[in-house]
Amino acid sequence: MGEIIPPVNEGVINKGAESAELYSGLEAKEGDILLDKPRFGSFHGTDLEMILRSKNIDAIIITGIATNICYETTAREANVRDFRVFFMSDGTATFGMGDLSAEVLQKATCATLGFAFAQVITVDEMIEKIKATMV
Repeated sequence: MGEIIPPVNEGVINKGAESAELYSGLEAKEGDILLDKPRFGSFHGTDLEMILRSKNIDAIIITGIATNICYETTAREANVRDFRVFFMSDGTATFGMGDLSAEVLQKATCATLGFAFAQVITVDEMIEKIKATMV
């Protein structure tokens, strides 16, 4: 068996890589904060914590692709920094790895995060939470 090279070393999340681009339907506007991250977790090697704290933000909502990689890592990083973490069970997705299906990985990740690191809820449940705070 050959040497395993971590995907980050192959540039999968490097600025300019197609796999690191914003979703084509997402439009960044003036004033939006775009964060380049050197590793799978959004806090490692970035100013994210400082940015959030300077804006008095104490909770994050996590969505995206690769549930069990970038988003699980970010959820754990946020939790150990005492942020409230909301992880969207139907707002994240992943792909199969080895003999494990995407469904199995998604379910296991959500179970682990829900047990110790985040509140795992649906997008609709999160929308209701946000609406409730705007009353």
